Amino acid sequence: MARTRQEGLTAREAELMQVLWHRGEATVERMQADLPDRLEGSTIRTLLQIMEDKGYVTRSKQGRANVYRPAVEQQQIQVSAMKHIIQKLFGGSTEMLLARLVEEEDIDLDEVARLREKLKQPKGGLS
Repeated sequence: MARTRQEGLTAREAELMQVLWHRGEATVERMQADLPDRLEGSTIRTLLQIMEDKGYVTRSKQGRANVYRPAVEQQQIQVSAMKHIIQKLFGGSTEMLLARLVEEEDIDLDEVARLREKLKQPKGGLS
């Protein structure tokens, strides 16, 4: 059965995407060197195949090597993940999510002031 983007990224897939977003493109060997812990090349290839099936990466040949590139922007994944978390864990309430962040994180008044200013900007003003 074909996988879909709605299934999201696993933690390992997210690590691989971070490498691709940072580099723009990479071979399995390059990714292996950039990962925080050692993964076998065959494991990386399997994960990349799954990610290609989901539509997260594309692959092309350069000589004998496969070169992988992100097929989606990092911001797209962030927005999708946040929407999923808000729906699943906060009953669709962005306010509840923000309240939890303020309660649990050490956010100083300067950060709150900057956040207020960003919230006043038109949609898409956050970066």
